[in-house]
Order: sequence, then C-alpha cells, then structure tokens
Amino acid sequence: MKNHQDNFYLDKEANDFFDRNQYDFSKLPDKKKELIDKFHSQLRNFNIDNILEIGCHIGDLLNYSVDLLNSKKGYGIEPSSKAVLEGTKRFPNCNLINSIACDDIAFNEIPKCDLAIVNDVFCWVSRKTILKTVANIDEHIKEDGHIIIRDFYPNKNVRNKNKHITDQDVYCHKIVGSHVDLFLQTGNYQLISSSVFTDSDYNLSKTKEFSLLENRWIDVLLQKKWN
Repeated sequence: MKNHQDNFYLDKEANDFFDRNQYDFSKLPDKKKELIDKFHSQLRNFNIDNILEIGCHIGDLLNYSVDLLNSKKGYGIEPSSKAVLEGTKRFPNCNLINSIACDDIAFNEIPKCDLAIVNDVFCWVSRKTILKTVANIDEHIKEDGHIIIRDFYPNKNVRNKNKHITDQDVYCHKIVGSHVDLFLQTGNYQLISSSVFTDSDYNLSKTKEFSLLENRWIDVLLQKKWN
C-alpha cells in the first residue's frame, strides 16, 4: 500500500535528503542522542533485546540505542538507499532495510521488538497510508514493549508543502495532539513520559512563517499496555 508521496520519498526525495544533510557520520548528532538519553532511566530496567527504528537514516541513532540498552539487534526501515548503504558499512549490529513502513514486505525479517523509535517521521507519511504505517509499527512492538516518538505538537492541524520540492505536491502534516494520539486512542498504550520544546530552543526553524505553537515538538515514551 503506497501512493504518490510515499513512492516519491522512496524513489527520490529520501536520497536527496541524504545528499543535503551530510555530517560527520562518525559522531551521533546531539539532537538524536538526546532523544534516547532522556528516556534511558525509564528503559534501563527493561530487557530490550530488539529495537526497531522507522526512518533510521544511516542507523547511527539505532546503533547508539542498541549499545546503550545492551540490546542484541537493531532493525531499521529507511527509504534512502544511499543511507542504507552507508549505515550497513558502519553498523553491523543493525539490519537496515531500504523501504517504507506502510509496506508489509519491509517487515518480513523483523521480529516483534521491545522498543520502537520514530524520530520526526510521521509528519512526512501520506495521509492515505498513515494508519497502515501505525498499524505495522504496532504489530511489531511486543506487549509491554515501548515506543519513543518525536513529532510536531501544534495547536492546530497544519499541512505545508515540502520546500525542497517545487514540481510535486509533497506535504508535511502536523496534527493537533501529535501522531502520538493515534497510539493512545487505541487504549492499548500508556504514556510513561513526555517533554515539549519549540524550534527556537534548538534553532530548527529558519522560515519566515515561524509560528511558536505550530513549530512546537513533543518527545514521548509510551508503553504498549492496556489502560
């Protein structure tokens, strides 16, 4: 189940993003590292054998999480073939798959995991496949397992065109309550911890249309457990 926007990321934009966002791949960026570090105290008492990351880029955050949590294996799904190639060379403990999370085939070799990580991904998923994406992730989280989500947390629903793409209709979707609510509203997830920050805190926004509430983010740790 894929549509135009999903295919465009898989076929072109994910590799373009990789080319635009080069950094020292030997050093995990602080903004990525901080996402896992802030929840380490809640996770360290759990047995986390397998970790799944959606939109894992080169797998540097996934590899760091495997090491930090003494896990056995990391599994990553990433639409950029260039990022998967780079990460496969660097991180042998991580199985990186060139695909997107709405595609069932991407999960063929992925077991149910103790922890899933979704860092700034849901907003870029087509609205036609967002529920399928959530369902596939949920299916691969063990009962009593956890998911870490970083997502926009606006005060209104917002849809912006991707500023890097001028010849296609490709959107970023920011929804009230964030995509975290898609998990919470099932009743099968409990909120363990969360923190809210703005683009201004991390200097992420340089657009003239900057809106403090629109560009608000939330980091969340959920546990898969009936309320």
